[in-house]
Amino acid sequence: MTEQTPPETPTQSPLMEPIPVTRIGQAAKTITLEAGPEARAALARRFGLIELTAFTARATLRRRTDTGWIELKGALKAGVVQECVVTLEPVAAEVESEIDELFDDSREIDGYEVELDPVAEDPEPLEGDVLDVGEVIAQVLSLSIDPYPRAPGVPPVDRTDGGAGDDAEAEAEGAASPFAALAMLKDSNVKKR
Repeated sequence: MTEQTPPETPTQSPLMEPIPVTRIGQAAKTITLEAGPEARAALARRFGLIELTAFTARATLRRRTDTGWIELKGALKAGVVQECVVTLEPVAAEVESEIDELFDDSREIDGYEVELDPVAEDPEPLEGDVLDVGEVIAQVLSLSIDPYPRAPGVPPVDRTDGGAGDDAEAEAEGAASPFAALAMLKDSNVKKR
């Protein structure tokens, strides 16, 4: 008989703020989150930051009267420190983002039919009886962080001329390119019959 490993327990959000969907009504409920040092450190590890120096969010949660969907609206503000993608120096930045999320807990969403309408409001299906508002806000933060931070004074790479000071890299890329191989064939002295 072989030993079975227990299933992994899902990690809990450092900003955990579970709200039972049965307690979400049409009257707006204000939610204020301020992450303490431990939560900020956990979020920094999760999002690959050097440090999360501050984090606050304020949002309202309510059920829409027209659709019954759950609406979370508000704003978050955070101070982040990341590594510059060029120099690896610490780069501090302020992140401010709007929170505008919709959820449908009716379980009536048809998984087989998908309409793609860029201006339509589409709620995210909510499984279970609890909405973790803290996790939703943490995800909004993760999408608001600059994926390619640069230290002040670091110029962007100009890829049209092979990059600023990256001649060796551009040559290596050019040599590996299938178009470079075709260009060499074109320039060769092979005559067609």
